[in-house]
Amino acid sequence: MNYYERIQKSIDYIESCLENKINIDFAAQTAYMSLSNFYRMFFALTGHSVKEYIRLRRISLGAFELRNRDTCLIDIAIKFDFESGDSFSRAFRRVTGFLPSDYRKQKSLYNFERIDIMEKYFDIQDKELIENYPDIKVLKELEPTRAAYFCYYGKEPEHHAFAVMAEWLNKNGLNINEQKLRIFGYNNPNPSSPNEEEYGYEVCVTVADNIVVNDDLVKEKILGGGLYAVTNVKRGQDGDIGGEIVKAWNRFKNWISDSKYVYGGHQWLEEHLGFDDNANHIGGIDLYMPIALKSSDYDITKTFDYVDSMLTATYTATGKDADDKARAFFLKWADSQGLFNDGKTHRFFAYYDHEKIGHKDFFYKIHVTVDEEFRTDNRDIKLEEFTGGYYAIMKAKYSYNGWAWGEFLKWLSKSTEFDLGNYWFFEEYKLNKPELDMDTEVVLHMPVKQKV
Repeated sequence: MNYYERIQKSIDYIESCLENKINIDFAAQTAYMSLSNFYRMFFALTGHSVKEYIRLRRISLGAFELRNRDTCLIDIAIKFDFESGDSFSRAFRRVTGFLPSDYRKQKSLYNFERIDIMEKYFDIQDKELIENYPDIKVLKELEPTRAAYFCYYGKEPEHHAFAVMAEWLNKNGLNINEQKLRIFGYNNPNPSSPNEEEYGYEVCVTVADNIVVNDDLVKEKILGGGLYAVTNVKRGQDGDIGGEIVKAWNRFKNWISDSKYVYGGHQWLEEHLGFDDNANHIGGIDLYMPIALKSSDYDITKTFDYVDSMLTATYTATGKDADDKARAFFLKWADSQGLFNDGKTHRFFAYYDHEKIGHKDFFYKIHVTVDEEFRTDNRDIKLEEFTGGYYAIMKAKYSYNGWAWGEFLKWLSKSTEFDLGNYWFFEEYKLNKPELDMDTEVVLHMPVKQKV
């Protein structure tokens, strides 16, 4: 069960006891959470504290009784576990703005409906998929949120990244449980191989708008949202969770091949659940796999073409964020040269080493085709002949870029006709303005050669 389902179980318990005493400790137990983490996650998902939710639901049911039944005030108060008619009246007025006696005369109605977490947050899947993968749910949309973050690169990066974030939280008087913060993390960059000990891990803590992030190490960002498939991972009996995470990701791969979704291009996430008051992670993890609905925005049909050599102006950036730096600089430069409005057809394309994405030695090289007479005095821009070759070609939107390359590689690995060519692949961007966004059309070019 992911934590959405666990909070829903607690709501089901609360709803069954609105006319009785509600044991909040037991509500936390039904959610399989400590009391502090239960309070934090309940607020994060419903927008209400547990006690406020109970009060609003009881007032709503009491309002219905006042309007639709001839029930005396003291009986309503006792029915919904208020100490007296006066305590019910005070609570009723704070919530609705009216005393119970006045409310019966008003035209306006007060109604606070039961919250259904699963209906609010999750898409309905087909019956067969639910039966085969009952542990995987589709989150309708994770909203972008402001976060403080720190990324550590080296051995055991999760441990070091959490240590820095815990120190920052303590220094700023923030408590994960009391402030009801959510904690996300992800590899940045991924290890190049399963045996690589050094890689990066980024920890993001959701923070309110009034929290000032001013630190030498911890910075702020908007943690992007999107459509996700979610599953929960618990620690093994030995306390280890790494092996269970690997199993969950493999299960995701099987699920997505059977579903109506494809892999999305946004950030995958781990949400860390269960923290003690010293910000030590003691609970499980919810894994968020980015997905997108299958649509006409991509076409897995392969075509084949020989690409002639092209004279290009090109720029290369290096480092973890080389792709962002290169595009920002190069597209601005191309615009200054009038390459978007000179009446000529220019092809923008780039190539890079997929295995080095996010690493310090990652490079990204972007090109634009130019005429023989083209000249520039910018020292960072080079004129270069792109040699071309024979390519398999597939079309997509940039939002599907990562998934589309994965499909391309999967196709090539199973092909009985083609092998990978020994020259550069490239992705071409269909641009008419100096901006690449998620809706930009891309044409993927995979170098291929006939098998002997």
